[in-house]
Amino acid sequence: MGSRKTSFSITRQELPAVLRRIADALERADAEEQSGAATGGETDPLLAAGLGDFRKFRLNATHAFGQMEVVLKVKTPDAAAIPPHADPPARSPGRPSYKSLKKRMRSSFKALRRAVQAGAMPPPEAAASFLSDSLLMVEYPGYGDEHYEAYRQATEALRAALKAAPTDDSPAAAPSGVPPAPAAIPPVTPEIRHAVEELYRLMVLCHDRYK
Repeated sequence: MGSRKTSFSITRQELPAVLRRIADALERADAEEQSGAATGGETDPLLAAGLGDFRKFRLNATHAFGQMEVVLKVKTPDAAAIPPHADPPARSPGRPSYKSLKKRMRSSFKALRRAVQAGAMPPPEAAASFLSDSLLMVEYPGYGDEHYEAYRQATEALRAALKAAPTDDSPAAAPSGVPPAPAAIPPVTPEIRHAVEELYRLMVLCHDRYK
């Protein structure tokens, strides 16, 4: 028995229509089995995931930033099985394991997102660590390769937004003998906020399968 998966983004209001499509797919498959006929050229992504001939299926919908990320996992009798990650791909000497890399990225991204949600620019150290690790992460095969290109684009968007963000490096004037007040953290730009939200969306999309 194999496993297939499909995922797509919808709005919360579109979720009932997706559930109706699932019901239609099941009814259509039953009708075709009884009649012995088959409809060619089916392009519905739900059917493309093997829902028409399933042994077990699971639907997961995650709501974040006004979007629903829907993931449909189907166990089928004829699909090629997806190899488990019990034996991870070999890595180059000195390169961290995928698990330790994800743990480090989780920490830096948490600091990034916490600052952005507070309306402030993210800490430079956290941003630099996260961007560097992101470039490394997409070099690990077998952990969501189909999402790597979108992730690269989102990472580069964040890098460009951070580089374009205005900075205030001019020291504040202070009376003689009085230490200058600490510089205020500048507010986050809309471009940085959008890039961080897009990265979070992609992480939510991959989390269940590539932990």
